[in-house]
Amino acid sequence: MRLGALLTHPAERRRFMSTPALDRDALVELLDGNPGLIVTIVDAFFDDCSDYMAAIRAAVEAEDADRLKREAHGLKGATGSLRAGPARDAAGVLEEMGQTGDFTESDAALEALEREIDRLREALHALKADCEEELRQGDG
Repeated sequence: MRLGALLTHPAERRRFMSTPALDRDALVELLDGNPGLIVTIVDAFFDDCSDYMAAIRAAVEAEDADRLKREAHGLKGATGSLRAGPARDAAGVLEEMGQTGDFTESDAALEALEREIDRLREALHALKADCEEELRQGDG
């Protein structure tokens, strides 16, 4: 069974979504626990993520394999750098679809990516809020 099909199968989707959207500890360690740097990186991701998602949606709608492969690859790299495994994997499914030109399950794969990006955004907002609080306490 293809990964795209696994992501849309109800039991597999529950298992996949039970995995944390973000390995917070790994990301904090990667960025040396620096709250200012974490806020900067999270803000940059928020800025870029909307562009990636719009481009991926447009590529799926137009069945533009090259654009889908390129944009999904970029988002896969960005989410991987943030230690966001489920979003990275969901972007990888779409990257593979772009590579093969097979759009058969692209709508379901896009829905899976959108769910994972929503979960990731929630986790990143919480991390950013914690870091901003830490920065405020450091100023006081």
